[in-house]
Amino acid sequence: MSNDMAVCYKRTSSDDTFEFIDTTDVLSVKLTGEASKHLFTGNQNNFIQMTEATSPTSKRTGPLTLEQFQGLRDSDGRLVDESSLRRAVFLGGIEPGARKEVWQYLFALYPCNSTKREREALLLDYIVKYEEMKSRWKEILKASAPPGASDLEQGLVARYQLPDGSLHLSPDLTTAPLQYFNPDLVQHQPVGQEREPTLREVAKHCKFLDANSPETKQQISFMKIQAQVFVNRQKLDATEIRNCLRLIDKDVPRTDRDVHYFKDSTTPSLTMLREMLITYAAFQPTIGYAQGMNDIIARFLFVFDSEVEAYWCFHNYLEKIKTDFLEEGMVGKIVLVRKLLLEMDKPLLEHLEQHDLGDLIFCHRWLLLGFKREFSFLDSLRVFEILSSHHLELSSMEAETAKRRQLMKDFANTGGMARTAPVQADSEFTFELFMCVALLQHCRDQLLTCTDAAMVFDVINHLDIQLDNILEKSEQLFFKYCRKTVEDSFQIVDTPSKVRHQKR
Repeated sequence: MSNDMAVCYKRTSSDDTFEFIDTTDVLSVKLTGEASKHLFTGNQNNFIQMTEATSPTSKRTGPLTLEQFQGLRDSDGRLVDESSLRRAVFLGGIEPGARKEVWQYLFALYPCNSTKREREALLLDYIVKYEEMKSRWKEILKASAPPGASDLEQGLVARYQLPDGSLHLSPDLTTAPLQYFNPDLVQHQPVGQEREPTLREVAKHCKFLDANSPETKQQISFMKIQAQVFVNRQKLDATEIRNCLRLIDKDVPRTDRDVHYFKDSTTPSLTMLREMLITYAAFQPTIGYAQGMNDIIARFLFVFDSEVEAYWCFHNYLEKIKTDFLEEGMVGKIVLVRKLLLEMDKPLLEHLEQHDLGDLIFCHRWLLLGFKREFSFLDSLRVFEILSSHHLELSSMEAETAKRRQLMKDFANTGGMARTAPVQADSEFTFELFMCVALLQHCRDQLLTCTDAAMVFDVINHLDIQLDNILEKSEQLFFKYCRKTVEDSFQIVDTPSKVRHQKR
């Protein structure tokens, strides 16, 4: 008997009595006397019905309200039940009125154990640091532009930010010659008339901040010194920044323009999008800017309506997924989708492979943008926060509970004696991968008629789906996979009584 099974059950006496042991699960049962005999001879219905009735299923709930969220915090403002928060977000998303506060924790703007006063200090530090970072790349662009260059030529503004006919448009700013670049100017050149909000304007949502108080001024002064030290240590490349600018200024004007918040070309929202993306690209040169980042950061800006908070949440989020913007990272994730589809729907994968579609490249957009284009903008916010709750992962308690319950059921089905050849669940199968498979199965019949990439993309681009249905299907696939890893591990062996007879 393997050690894995030894911790799950043991024989308690010589009369074929067994006890299924799991000290972490209230469903642990003791099989004794006549009950155990009936169970082992195939009369297992009651036990199996019990395990099936208590199998892990989640009923979708209403969105988390601000009142419910406040109930998860103590008197000092600390979040005392992060697990319940993530579960609530997973099951129903977040009410729009509570979204901003909840996202501050969901995307690590603040630690869960931070007090209100600590969060105020952190936000002020975020503001000062972000302003210094923005000032730095603006100085770099100014110093690398020809003498007398306009804001457009310097790269401080883009064409779409200028009123029609307000200025004679110069050649593409990204082609401005760099032979005028003087590194010394970066250290001493004054900021001048910059198109950036003041500290008070950036902190307009920080009601605690009194920018005129001596205490606040002293605090800001100290934070500014620290921020300048950080910024001056970074190696910023004017050429790379301008290369990123070319892409950013193509993507920003077409970001969520059907959403009222981004509809007007001269809206501050587009300016904030642009400056956040340039800031990130300038200070993250190994990643820079890649198409799709604009779609991600737009969500944060829409929710926070604050350039500073949106930037740092975006920064924290990309720390976890930034390899997805590198070729090897996204290829690796698509390989995982393929591997999971092989487990869950081998015939569908085989059909796609027969027509050279087995690389599943059409899943790229789903994974990179978190299914943003597959749902309405507001529903895409729900998807984003549900996936970011990380409540249902293969390392979670819910997954372990599902596997234990299946283990109990299979233990009963084997007649009370079994051993396992352990099959480990692949912890890299995140919930978003199960959503990919759920979407593929949703349009399975159509995909089975596809014989080339054009047909597949036509199906993918015209999906008719309901978010809650896909979430429910994804969860079913998740638990099906959990059960499958248990079922695949079982091997039938002799019952205890037969073993004893053989020994005689």
